[in-house]
Amino acid sequence: MLDTTRQSSVRPRSTAANVYEMLRNDIVMGTLKPQQPIREAEIAASLNVSRTPVREALLRLSSLGLVDIFPQSGTLVAPIRVEKVRAAQLIREVVEIEVCRRACRMAREEDFEALSALLDEQEFAAVRKDIRRVYELDEVFHRRIFEAADCLAAYEELEDVKTHLNRLRFVTINWPNRPNSIIAEHHDILAGLAARDEQAAAAAMTMHLRTILQVLDGDGGKPQ
Repeated sequence: MLDTTRQSSVRPRSTAANVYEMLRNDIVMGTLKPQQPIREAEIAASLNVSRTPVREALLRLSSLGLVDIFPQSGTLVAPIRVEKVRAAQLIREVVEIEVCRRACRMAREEDFEALSALLDEQEFAAVRKDIRRVYELDEVFHRRIFEAADCLAAYEELEDVKTHLNRLRFVTINWPNRPNSIIAEHHDILAGLAARDEQAAAAAMTMHLRTILQVLDGDGGKPQ
C-alpha cells in the first residue's frame, strides 16, 4: 500500500512530478510490490490531490516500465525485469567509473572528509539494522563522488536509468552481511580516491557496481 504517512508533505495543488516521485520511491523501496494493483482514486484521496496528476504520474511510470497499465482492467506495479536491470547496470558502470577517475584528479580534501563522514553514518545505520538508511546513504555516497568530480548533472541524468537497478539493489541489501559488504566496498573506493590512484579507485568501483550481476547470474543466493 502507498505510504500515506507522508501525505502532509504533498500540498492540495501538488503537481504530477510530486506524485511521480513519491510513487517511484515506493516502487523502488518495495512499499508498492511487483504485481500489486495501483488504484488511481485511492492514491488521489490519500494525497489529497485530484486524479489528473495521479494519472499523469502513472503514465510517466508506465513509460519507464515501472507500472503496467491495462485499459479497462487496471494498473499493476511492474515486475523487476532482468533485461532492464542489466541495461541500467551497464550504463551506470560506464558513467560512474569515468566519474570516479575524474574525482581522483579533482576532489578536494573536504570531499574526502565528507565521504568519510558518510561512511561513519552508514556504519552506524548498519549496526542499528536500519536497512533503508543504509540504502539511502549508499545513494548519497555515490552522489557525493559525482559532486567531487563536478558531474552532478550526469548524476541527475542517470536517475531514471537507475530506477530498475535500484529496485533490485534495495531487495538485495537485506541479504545477510550485505550492508557490511557495501560499506567495505565504499571504504575501498574512498581509499583509491584519497590516494588519487585512478586505477585502484576505478577497480574498486567496478567490483562494487558489478555485485548486482551475481544476483542475476544466480551466484548471490536468494533474498532473505
